[in-house]
Amino acid sequence: MNPLTAGVVGIALISFVVYAFVNGIDRYNKKYTCHNLPGPALIPWVGRIHDLPIDFMWLKFKEWADIHGPIYRTLMLGANFVIISDEAIAEEILVKKAKVYSDRPEIKSLFDAKSTFGSMEYLPLMGKNQYWARQRKFTHAALIEGINAQYWGLMEFEAKRWMARLIENPDDFAFSLEDMCSKVMSKLVWDDDSLSVPLTPSAWGLLTQMSPAGPITNVLTPLWDWLPEPINPWKLRERKRHDTQQAFFMENYQRTRKLMETGRQGPCYTRSYLETAQKSNLSGDYEASCVLGMLALVGIFTVAGPLYYFLIAMVHHPEWQRKCQEEIDVVCRGLPPTIADMPNLPILRACIKETMRWKPTVPTGVAHEAEADDWFRGYFIPKGTRILPLDWAFVRNPTKYPDPDSYRPERWLETGWPTFQEPLTKYPTIVGMSSFGWGQRQCLGMSVTRDETVTGCGALMWAFNLKRKVNPTTGNEIEVPLDKSNSLLIIKPDPFEMAFEPRSAARKEEVLETWRVAEAKEKAERAEFLRRSEKQNVPT
Repeated sequence: MNPLTAGVVGIALISFVVYAFVNGIDRYNKKYTCHNLPGPALIPWVGRIHDLPIDFMWLKFKEWADIHGPIYRTLMLGANFVIISDEAIAEEILVKKAKVYSDRPEIKSLFDAKSTFGSMEYLPLMGKNQYWARQRKFTHAALIEGINAQYWGLMEFEAKRWMARLIENPDDFAFSLEDMCSKVMSKLVWDDDSLSVPLTPSAWGLLTQMSPAGPITNVLTPLWDWLPEPINPWKLRERKRHDTQQAFFMENYQRTRKLMETGRQGPCYTRSYLETAQKSNLSGDYEASCVLGMLALVGIFTVAGPLYYFLIAMVHHPEWQRKCQEEIDVVCRGLPPTIADMPNLPILRACIKETMRWKPTVPTGVAHEAEADDWFRGYFIPKGTRILPLDWAFVRNPTKYPDPDSYRPERWLETGWPTFQEPLTKYPTIVGMSSFGWGQRQCLGMSVTRDETVTGCGALMWAFNLKRKVNPTTGNEIEVPLDKSNSLLIIKPDPFEMAFEPRSAARKEEVLETWRVAEAKEKAERAEFLRRSEKQNVPT
């Protein structure tokens, strides 16, 4: 081992031991702790970390919930955690008491992710401060504008492009899936689909950095706190990632403004902001570029996971694939589904919603933090306690979801199931699902996810039969795993193989022709827009 590296590691380990001992004693001896809540046995000063795996930790939290009940406490490296596995309790604490429980815990491996000063950058992770309040208001308004404008037709356009890419290169489906999600958000935020190339790795880089299964400094926090940045390899890596990402956001923001000055900028969220910036409470260009950039990143996270798992669900449940295809054939009359078709596609919506219940992409939930001391049903919850709404437990509740481990879209479509709702022109809908969070921290992009999954999954059902791939050497089908994924805060399945078989030779040609027509129309409209812009900006 390099002597410098060995020295850094040695200092870090000593720091960790001292930190855990001192901080643990301080927490353990405080007058108020969560000691009157049930929970697993704790090791003095440290808590319960020896048997909590970094990978798939939601399974351990669920195991403890089955033992200790729907609300229990644990302690990890001096931090109090309250784990909630019952939706009614989550509603009571995180929604009805939102004024107390809407803060976020600090994420050590991000610079200034929570502090009042300098926390402009990551809205979903922000502490409850002035930046969070005004950015949330701005984001809500921007998303409503996109919905009202039907996203300027971008979702249907990118779904058609994706289908053509799957015809041409089906083995590269994972890249094209994520690129489709990224192109939608690049166009919505900056009106430039080429930005999907740098945007996608930027998104996953942030997700990795903020996840417990990411840098070790998210778990062994003294490694982050006690080593100065010049000799701290974790801070040095994060500084490079952070600064590169923020420069990317600012570059796109400034490019949009320059294009607006010449009338060459199409509709997008950044243009809308710049047109009305004087009415906004945002503090200036840096904050605006950050909130817009974060909007682009989150739109990739929330859609890619459900699309991946929809593919897996359809391969394992071809009977539901056929039902979706039959519904689309009748409703859409040979065309790929649009957002306008959504009310008449309850089977497709049921399959999407059941996918998100069956394979939730945020299984641990995202932690809230108590802003003040509080009492709940006789239990004391001190200020600073981290409240974890365990989504894996919510969607595995056998009372609400009979046969919870099975993929059963009929639970949303047939009377007699606890989850059935009418009218079917509205329900089922993924809007409001527990996976999107709780109270004032609920995701603002639920409608974007709903509309993009309907157009994306609907296009898949219109174009293809989704099947297992056949090994050309053995002739055997290659299995598509059900339970292999990463363990980041927002998960996606490990790489897998599958086959995209056009539903017919005629449909294959329709897919390609539909994309050719859409692409030609888009190019013509863009050329006409630029022609008018140039004419209007000719000096007199």
